[in-house]
Amino acid sequence: MKALQWFSISLFILLSGFFADAASMYDRKIPTGQYLFETLLDQGIPREPLDLVFRMFDYNQGRIPNTNYAVIVDYSLPSTQKRLYLMNFTNGVVERFYVSHGIKSGVIQTRSFSNLLDSWKSSIGFYFAKGIYTSQKNGLSLYLDGIDRSNNAARARNIVLHGAKYAGEDFITQNGRLGWSEGCFAVPMESTNYIINILQSGSIIFSYQKDLLAYSKQYPNDQELMGNEVIPPGVNTRRMPGEGGGQDLPANFAETLSTPALVSPLDL
Repeated sequence: MKALQWFSISLFILLSGFFADAASMYDRKIPTGQYLFETLLDQGIPREPLDLVFRMFDYNQGRIPNTNYAVIVDYSLPSTQKRLYLMNFTNGVVERFYVSHGIKSGVIQTRSFSNLLDSWKSSIGFYFAKGIYTSQKNGLSLYLDGIDRSNNAARARNIVLHGAKYAGEDFITQNGRLGWSEGCFAVPMESTNYIINILQSGSIIFSYQKDLLAYSKQYPNDQELMGNEVIPPGVNTRRMPGEGGGQDLPANFAETLSTPALVSPLDL
């Protein structure tokens, strides 16, 4: 344990010295002259995950190909809200989209997370997104690799970002909730190509839950909110046809993704 602590401290000191001579994301400005960080805060991005995303870029300068966009998925919010934030780091514009959580993570709220195989739950942590394939079930899909101890089994769990009919407003209207995945980030079909084309060159996605983030560092396999979810009347709690859906993955799925060695701020 002491060796690990000293390693983390040494790494932090080394990185701090490096960043002193390198441009920080916190110094980045948009064309209006405003600081990017403050511009994103003004649009409702929560400070804690935004700070962690900026630190992620600072800790890994030169190793994240896409420095113009990043994503925060705020699983602190219910699935009936657009909780996927696609952030444009060039002009400071934030676009919001619906995004699913795992079948066993909750009905409307995302209350339970896991890094275990066959858990059918979402995971907290940073993901590296790069490369695409076409699924017969889900269409265009984006490869993901988990960077943190709380999501580093993502590739073994076949976690990707894809489109789904159950991830849109029509499903919410009919069922009182967004549809469930098996742990993947499922987004509305009409937005899938747009989101994936922006991210597929090598981007950062941060899956966040404000009350369980610290817990995910201590107990990376499973995290769960205390108490039971309060489900409003009229919400359909049954799995509907098409939800989840599974994955028809390429035969070389496990070998396809090439992820740089990235330092996560959650490890420091």
